[in-house]
Amino acid sequence: MNIIIPEYYFYLFESVGERCVLPSKTVIFYESDDANDIYLLIKGRVRAYLSSSQGKQITLEVLKKGRIFGDGSFLNHSVRKANMATITDAEFIRCHITDLMPILQKNNDLMILMLQHLTSTCNYLTHTIERLVNYNSTQKVADFLLIETDNGRKSIPYTHEDIAGCLDMNRVTVSRIMKKLKEENAVLYEYGIVSVTDSKTLKHILEHTK
Repeated sequence: MNIIIPEYYFYLFESVGERCVLPSKTVIFYESDDANDIYLLIKGRVRAYLSSSQGKQITLEVLKKGRIFGDGSFLNHSVRKANMATITDAEFIRCHITDLMPILQKNNDLMILMLQHLTSTCNYLTHTIERLVNYNSTQKVADFLLIETDNGRKSIPYTHEDIAGCLDMNRVTVSRIMKKLKEENAVLYEYGIVSVTDSKTLKHILEHTK
């Protein structure tokens, strides 16, 4: 998903919200917690993930600056559908939805962005399910990279472990596939950043890999 809140809107969130700073590997909220607040990430990276009763974790997405999360609070009496935790030291603005609504009502462009974000969230999760059901391992990685670098964004803040978590795959398998893609000059990666250098190769994999 690539719906980012531009930095020039940050002050509007802060005018009705609270700026918070958390160290890395800190849980922000858990599944089934009451969803009363919405969050705007202004620094660092956070992870959305699900946990099974056996303790297995599946990463849904890694978020960076400008992303909204906790948007389930737009719905009355809702609860969190996923866990959120910091990957790095992170800074964000937390707003109660009832305080934020007057701001949105006065700023049509920001309201549209928020609605686009909600729609994008639904579309992203639907496509994630389709990917898990229909694609083999190499196609899953190729599709993930294409989706995450859509709209002109060529680099994403993902490690191989992050990608494996998002795709419910073994990290060794992801590293093997990424190595092959790098050899084919389709991607570059270092220091937790992955860059797509040839999207045509990735699209070819989706169309032809069996």
